[in-house]
This record gives sequence, C-alpha cells and structure tokens, in this order.
Amino acid sequence: KGARALGVNGGGVYIAGYFSNSLSKYNISKQKILGVRELGDPEMDVVRRGEYLFNDASYCFQSWQSCVSCHIDGRTDGFNWDLPKDGLGSSRNTKSVLYSVDTPPTTITGSRINAHASILAAVKFSEARLPKEDTDALLAYVKSLKPVPSPYLVNGKLSVSAKRGQKIFGSADCKSCHSGAYFTNQKLRDVGTGEGKELGVKYDVPTLREIWRTGPYLHDGRAKTMIEVFTKFNQNESHGETRGFSEKELIDLAEYVLSL
Repeated sequence: KGARALGVNGGGVYIAGYFSNSLSKYNISKQKILGVRELGDPEMDVVRRGEYLFNDASYCFQSWQSCVSCHIDGRTDGFNWDLPKDGLGSSRNTKSVLYSVDTPPTTITGSRINAHASILAAVKFSEARLPKEDTDALLAYVKSLKPVPSPYLVNGKLSVSAKRGQKIFGSADCKSCHSGAYFTNQKLRDVGTGEGKELGVKYDVPTLREIWRTGPYLHDGRAKTMIEVFTKFNQNESHGETRGFSEKELIDLAEYVLSL
C-alpha cells in the first residue's frame, strides 16, 4: 500500500505507508504486524486513487504486476517487453506515459487510439477486473503527470551548446515530425529502423519532452544515446538529415534534445 520508507530497531521493523498515511510495526521473529498507527486520513481524491491503483499489484492476476512494474514514476524501466498486441516476438521499449493523454495514439506502433484504450487493454491483459471509476482514476493520474526540468538546463534555460543545437534541430528537419508543444505531430513514421518482418513498419513519433530520462531509444531500445539515434541508426537519413554535421554539431543537437 505504498511502502516508501523502512526503519529497523532490534527485532522490529517500522514501515511508512504513503497511501495509507500510516506507520506499521512488524516483528521479524514472529513474522507478524504488531500494530498500525494512523497518521491522519489523506484525501483520496480521484488522482490519488489513480496513483494508488497505478502502484497496486493486488488486482492483477497472481498479484505480482502493476503499472509501475514497467512505468516507474509513470515513465519507463528502460527494458523491452514482448506484448500480445504487436504479436509475439516483437519486443518494444517501454514508453513513458507522460503526456500520453494529450498525444494519441499510444503504444510504439500506435495500436491504441488513446491513453484510455491503453489502460483498458493493460487491465485486461493483466487478467484484472476493475470498475469504470477505477480505470477513470488511472486515466486521471496519468493525465496529472508533470514533466521534471531537464538536468541539462542551466538555471532553467538552454545552455550555449543547446541553443546552437536548437538551430541544428531546425536545419536537420527534425521539426517535420517533432513539432508543437509536445514535440510530436502525433503520427506514425517509418524511420528506417524496422528489421526482418518489421521492415518498413511505421512507429509512433514520441514526444521529446523528458527524453533525457527515458533512454535507451528507438522502438526496441537499440540506441544507447541520442548521438547513436542521429548516426549509427540513421544511415539512410530517414530519421533526420544529420549526415552532414560535425561531431561537435551533433553534440550540440543532442544537448538541445536532452534539454527538452
């Protein structure tokens, strides 16, 4: 129920519960809870209820998985997962759910029309049964997520390098897809990264907001860095016209993108 802190004193363990707003005492040798001290009733509004459900695995089949298992803090665990919708054998890099409500469609291949559809599908495939008010609460929590300022910013503003990169972002034609307030045109695009049976497959253009914390990159996480996105995995320039830039210019471009 949201254990966020733990303290050990002799044979006792004290556990702070975030959602229950309580302090529980657990005896190690007896393996039982000795008591719970309520610290006051927190207001369980719809967003807090959604956050609670986002972290709760008890409604999942066998009670082992929750949304946060992959989407840590509503973002990403940095791993690939093989999900049924895209067909077995098609591993996808975990997407951040930040701005997913505002930038439909969702999933790597845009297979869900919006964030609500993704939530309903996730509940279904975890073999859970949640009433509509709970799935609505999950959606409210996802919508409430706010971006964290990039550590690449200097006093909250673009660095000198990032400002140079901002100009390169335009000249490399990145804006043709990564445009608007969320840096996405909300369309699907073949960026030349599909292989084998996925050759020519179009993938969702993701928001670049908070991309500094959502690596590795591309649909299967093959790119460890933004520089690799621009170079190693962009040989035919289907993912931005970056071939003519110097190493320094590419570093500036990466600095800008990672500052968003």
